[in-house]
Amino acid sequence: MNRVLISLLMGISAAGITLAGPYDIEVRPSAAPVMRDGDLKLPADYKSWPVYLPDVQRPELKQIRDIYINPQGLKSSRPFAYGTMMVMELHSVKTGADGQPLLDANGKLQKQGLSKIFVMGKGSGWGQVVPPEQRTGEWVYAAYDASGNSLGKDMSACRGCHVPLKDTDFVARVPEFEAARANVR
Repeated sequence: MNRVLISLLMGISAAGITLAGPYDIEVRPSAAPVMRDGDLKLPADYKSWPVYLPDVQRPELKQIRDIYINPQGLKSSRPFAYGTMMVMELHSVKTGADGQPLLDANGKLQKQGLSKIFVMGKGSGWGQVVPPEQRTGEWVYAAYDASGNSLGKDMSACRGCHVPLKDTDFVARVPEFEAARANVR
C-alpha cells in the first residue's frame, strides 16, 4: 500500500514539473508604480522645500507664480534627477476698478490670493502613455485648486507649455534657476 502511494505521489510530482515546463516562477519584488498625469499627490510639506523661483510676475495673465523644488531636484538640472518634484502656486493679483493689475511701490504685481497649485514630477518610465507630440520626457503633472482638490487628469495645457522646452529637460526658466541656485533657500 505504501509503495503504491509513494509511486502515485512521485507520478503526480513528475507530471506537475512537466506541465510547469520552462516557465519562470521566480518571485520578484513589484516595480515602483508608473505615474500618469493626475496621479501625483500634492506634497503636504512643499512649502518647506527650497524655492525654485519666487514671485514670478505674469502681468499678461494677471498672475504671480511661486515655484518650489524638492531637495533632490535642487541638486540637478539638464537633466533633472528621477524623483525631482516641483510645485507651482498660482496667485491671482489685485486689480483696480478698471480691471488692470495694481502695482506696489516697486512696480510689481500684488498677490490677491492662491488660485491653483500645479505639481510636476519625474520618474523612470513616467509620462509615456500620452500621445508622442505631448510627451515631455519622463515628467507627469497634476493640478489642484486652492483647497487641495484635484482638478482632474487632463494636463494637456501643462504639456503644451513644457513640450518646447526639450533643451532644459522640459522645465521652464532653468537658466534663471541655475544662475540663482547658490542663493536658493
